Amino acid sequence: MSDNMKKYPVHEDFHTLQMSIPFYAPLLPLLQRLTRSAYVRRSIPETLTHKRETCIAHDGYPITIELFSPKSIEPNAPCILFLHGGAFALPAADHHKQLIIDFALGCSCKVVMADYRLAPRYPYPYGLEDCFSVYQWTTQHAKELSIDPGRIAIYGDSAGGALASGLTHLIRDRSQQIPQFQMLIYPVLDARLSTDSMQQYVDTPIWNAKLNAKMWKLYLAGEKDSYASPNEITSLEGLPNTYIEVNEFDCLRDEAIEYANKLKKTGIDVYLVKTEGTVHGFELNYKSSYTQMIIGQRIAYIKEQFALR
Repeated sequence: MSDNMKKYPVHEDFHTLQMSIPFYAPLLPLLQRLTRSAYVRRSIPETLTHKRETCIAHDGYPITIELFSPKSIEPNAPCILFLHGGAFALPAADHHKQLIIDFALGCSCKVVMADYRLAPRYPYPYGLEDCFSVYQWTTQHAKELSIDPGRIAIYGDSAGGALASGLTHLIRDRSQQIPQFQMLIYPVLDARLSTDSMQQYVDTPIWNAKLNAKMWKLYLAGEKDSYASPNEITSLEGLPNTYIEVNEFDCLRDEAIEYANKLKKTGIDVYLVKTEGTVHGFELNYKSSYTQMIIGQRIAYIKEQFALR
């Protein structure tokens, strides 16, 4: 067990998650290739259909979209727009693909995965605007995709949580159809780096406050507005039901709890899950019984929300 794991009483299932992401700009092209290769190698079960589409971004850039759908799904099905994490700089990982598979099959829904542009080549707001374009594409093509336009949700983990939250605000402010609900998994939400957990967890495995500061500097590249850092947005009116999940030993924990409390005060229905003994990105041990229990909670919430319509 590493010294960091000894320092924090991490659940035994996650003792093997000792390394931190080598988040250095010169290494990112290699990390992007390795991550994308692992994602592609993850097989898709025969019970799912999978195809790729292209969505044109606001500046003419072709965004790749992946569509996952259970073969036995009913017409006019619900849909999740899946915004992967990766510090705004890495593509979807193999565990993201497994999550997509589990959500599609476990929730009897379609999943749209947005392969948005990545930093540092494409800093803010490219990724967020790409996600907005994919959301628009999904709503506009709902009928031909056999998607119920009233049951489209947005999912995002880590940096994907920042994109999901920022996108939901952007959708509201651009007078688009509000998603049915949003699911934010240990989300990045605040570029100010001022919470207690951000001050405390400077050496946790996988992700920590030092890496978080590097991420923001790389992603923002001198540009910032409240859509990039959703916890700084003052108006939360009109947002949908929200599921927020935080990890015990995670520098991002307190900003997500703060955001959840702000939503609650606004009258938004919030389901806050505080996982125990966990570090950022604990799904890297995907087969852990604890990981599977938490993923089961997410699936139960998604099914419950989709059943409300």
